Amino acid sequence: MKLSYNTQPSGFTLIEVIAVLMIIGIISAVVISRAGSTAAYSLVSETETLKGHLRYAQFRAMSDKVSWGIDFSGDSDSYTLLRNEAEAPSNFPNDNSPTHDLQGGVSVSGATVTFSPCWGSPGDADISVTLSADGSSETITITQNTGFIP
Repeated sequence: MKLSYNTQPSGFTLIEVIAVLMIIGIISAVVISRAGSTAAYSLVSETETLKGHLRYAQFRAMSDKVSWGIDFSGDSDSYTLLRNEAEAPSNFPNDNSPTHDLQGGVSVSGATVTFSPCWGSPGDADISVTLSADGSSETITITQNTGFIP
């Protein structure tokens, strides 16, 4: 009687099991770190949106015979487009009103920014606007005379 042995490998080696567990661990660490608070992402998003809105108001002032600007004196969770120091009759780009409501958890503080007609200058002093969320903050500084918004 002849005994036959199975020469086909069956199962995984210890190295293969450890490699798979390491890959699963790395992927889960990345997923868990990204699943945290979204306030940081909202803060960055709203900062870039506000920069665009400030540039829009400056462009409108440079194209018009009256001043344009943005008013931050209302609620801390919104701001309003101004034309000649009153609420503008037109909307922000990609918004359905001249008032932009910030995403949840983000607040804004700062003085009213007014850009002069023709030149788009915010005045002879730098103006700072700060957005905050969950203990983090981003500050936008509008440069005096030139109106440069970094």
